[in-house]
Amino acid sequence: MKAITLLLITISLFIAAQQRALTTNPSLENKIGKHFPIENYKNKDGKNFTSDYLKDKPTFINFWSTTCEPCIEELPYLNKLRDKFENKVKFIAITHDNKEKVDKFLIKHELNFQHITDSLKELQSYFKLIRNPMTFIIDKNGNIQEITGTIDESKFDRIVKVLSE
Repeated sequence: MKAITLLLITISLFIAAQQRALTTNPSLENKIGKHFPIENYKNKDGKNFTSDYLKDKPTFINFWSTTCEPCIEELPYLNKLRDKFENKVKFIAITHDNKEKVDKFLIKHELNFQHITDSLKELQSYFKLIRNPMTFIIDKNGNIQEITGTIDESKFDRIVKVLSE
């Protein structure tokens, strides 16, 4: 009986994973389908976003750092996605780095996203372990639809498909 139960659970997890376009770290699976707490983060004016900020259109949130090599390597793909979906998707970059460090970084590296900086406390309260880079695709209701790690050529078309739906 235990073997049948285990088999059914395994099959269910496999089917659920096949329905999603991207895969993520198992420790983050519990966040899929849940509201992303944008209201815990501050905008450029130092005020918290409203909980409705992520509604009305899909949102692409990239967690990164100025000293993260894989983050820097994925920049061309992030910018290409931004150009493709410029007025159809919100693009947000969240980092624990301070604003001055990010501004200095952006002089040499293009990343035309809305930037949320100085977010270490918020990130630590949301993640057990902060992994950079990481991307959340949020649906138009403000719920996390997909989570993935480094974006490269192998994931680009799948992300385009998810953002186009």
